[in-house]
Amino acid sequence: MLNPMQYSEAIDTKLTVLDLKVHLNDSTYILVEMQVRKFDEWINRTVVYTCRQVADQAHDEFDYSKLEPVIQISIMDYTLFADHKRFFKAYRVADDEGYVYTDKIQFWVMDLTQVNEATEEQKAQGLVEWAKAFRADSWEEVNQIQNSAVKEAAKTMKLIMSNPTEREIIRMRQAAQNDWITMRNSERKAGMQEAKLEMARGLKRDGVDPTIIAKNSGLSLSEIAKL
Repeated sequence: MLNPMQYSEAIDTKLTVLDLKVHLNDSTYILVEMQVRKFDEWINRTVVYTCRQVADQAHDEFDYSKLEPVIQISIMDYTLFADHKRFFKAYRVADDEGYVYTDKIQFWVMDLTQVNEATEEQKAQGLVEWAKAFRADSWEEVNQIQNSAVKEAAKTMKLIMSNPTEREIIRMRQAAQNDWITMRNSERKAGMQEAKLEMARGLKRDGVDPTIIAKNSGLSLSEIAKL
């Protein structure tokens, strides 16, 4: 594992809650990110980070035959493609007939909101158990999952969280997320209020009766009089 539990990067703005980079068996790079809020440029973001990992392998006197695959795994708490809802998909670089150009770059997406769409093969692979672990609200829920790999991962996570520094970083990340939600809601309310005021100003300029303006904008007559 090249960056176990990378929390420190831009805590106040970063949209992910899990960011791991693993060099698996010294032959494949695995980039894992868990996304909890909708991010319109997520696809472009994953392309940039994945290609960067590919390019980072090309040091001086690099032998192209030694290029290792880079697999980016996105664990999403929302549906990435509204017209292509799937629980789990692996995307590769291929032509318009599906012929694979290369498997050196791959994007795997797990949609936690589409667990019910899991195929029998995906269930047999244990992917549903992993999804349940990611969505669990407590250690008790995780402990009930009958999957040895999930249980081993839970043990590792508990060990990491027993570190006071890591616990503080997790607390800061949760606080940052709460702050972001609060600010977003405040900005939304402010925007709605400004829209009401602008509508009321326009109606007032057009000579509309104040009582009608009040009914349509939700503003009081005194507020309208001050516009």
